[in-house]
Amino acid sequence: MSMDAPIRPKIRIESVNKSYVIDGQQQAVLNGIDLTVNEGEFVSIIGPSGCGKSTLLNIIAGLDQPDSGSVELSGVTGDAISGDGFGGGRLGQTGYMQQKDLLLPWRSVLDNTILGLELRGMPKRQARERALEFTEEFGLKGFEHQYPYALSGGMRQRAAFLRTMLLDQDVVLLDEPFGALDALTRVQMQEWLLQLWESVNKTIVLITHDVDEALLLSDRVYLLTARPGKTALALEVGLPRPRHYDMVTSSEFAALKSSLMGPLRSQVLATRSGGQSG
Repeated sequence: MSMDAPIRPKIRIESVNKSYVIDGQQQAVLNGIDLTVNEGEFVSIIGPSGCGKSTLLNIIAGLDQPDSGSVELSGVTGDAISGDGFGGGRLGQTGYMQQKDLLLPWRSVLDNTILGLELRGMPKRQARERALEFTEEFGLKGFEHQYPYALSGGMRQRAAFLRTMLLDQDVVLLDEPFGALDALTRVQMQEWLLQLWESVNKTIVLITHDVDEALLLSDRVYLLTARPGKTALALEVGLPRPRHYDMVTSSEFAALKSSLMGPLRSQVLATRSGGQSG
């Protein structure tokens, strides 16, 4: 490959549209979304509730498909409509963690983290050995044989992260993983995720309602409009790395936040005036 060859995006979304039949009527959820994530980047998506953020993540993951437009993942472009009803071969090609940790209460922490590996056919003993290599890095050392009810919210999220990361996908999708945590635990998890991302060399896409979180973690933040969602703003975050939470009080951070909050507030007001929810 030539030294001058352009870097291919890890994810490229072009002119993606999606609608659903809601209460007997066809309603647009996404309207011409454009989004690019380069290899190794951390990108966040914010926007009003109901603007289609989770729908977009489902499309990237191959759990859903667009009505029209192009979705490229790791250089492979899938059609808008694929024969299996899913997203053009993308299914199973990403790690995907949702807001709820979805830990099974009857399985230990260790056995919850290996669930994905077992579903792939890895023998349980081998899967456990692999997971045990990472429990200290994920802050779970000494809790491997506890059950989910005995863990704090932050530790449950760490276990869910480990389960996701053990699948070793290049692209990791995070749908508000810290949304249910208290403020202090959320800050601790954000700092932990920063350290983890810097060591694992993954491409991460995060959905969040927290502007500080988006700016602290990301290389770029995409703002979606009120439903039907479209790309309203792509803000490059030029804060130096490695980052730490003290940055949120800096003048540079305040300027970035100001440039994001104005457009976001406008979209939230548009949502309220339109009577949308969700």
